[in-house]
Amino acid sequence: MRVELPLDTLLTAMSLAGCGEPHLVFAGGERYVPPSAADRVRREALDELASLGLATSGGLDRGFEDVLRTLDRPHTEYIAHVRAGDRQYGMLVAVRGRSATIAVREKGSVRLHRVRETDYAAVLVNRLPPAAPAEFTPFSVPRREIRDEPTSQGARELVRILTGSSSGLGYLHVARRPGGDSRTEAPEAICYVDAEAGRVGIAPSDGDHFTVFPGDETRLTGRLAAVRATLR
Repeated sequence: MRVELPLDTLLTAMSLAGCGEPHLVFAGGERYVPPSAADRVRREALDELASLGLATSGGLDRGFEDVLRTLDRPHTEYIAHVRAGDRQYGMLVAVRGRSATIAVREKGSVRLHRVRETDYAAVLVNRLPPAAPAEFTPFSVPRREIRDEPTSQGARELVRILTGSSSGLGYLHVARRPGGDSRTEAPEAICYVDAEAGRVGIAPSDGDHFTVFPGDETRLTGRLAAVRATLR
């Protein structure tokens, strides 16, 4: 399934399916609907969904309802917050059992796509804006040098990357809700910066350092998978 629909229509559909609080990727799309307009809004949403093949006269399509439930309470989430030039958007790879859906929310619209791949970290990374990786040897930087005055060559180089001009950046997160229980998000995120020299990845390592590395898809995927492995 591939479909694009307005964010408010998606949120109405999730409400009709009995879903709970929308994921943060969809934050800001909620609107107040007075009780007197609730039936009209529901009918309009169902009409729009029907035009997309996602609803019938009997209600929501069962396959679409499964997608909504996957987005509502995924067992595993891979999340990206992306800036690419003037564009800003969020991506969510929601995994529930053997069902996985990627949602891309940009302003007032959402693109949904059910995926068959099972390397979910790669599913997210492969859909980042394309960029050539920077070419350099990976290096580590102590966290304290990020907080304080950078003294090492690596720390100064990282500051130069972070304060220089860039065409984009992104933050990649992982969260788990095993068995539908309470949600736990990994405390650390993977970051990338599209610097003049190319894409640079930044990831936590061994608690006291950050590793700075060329931001190719293979390395970003491996780092994101390693973050996922810290969650049970």
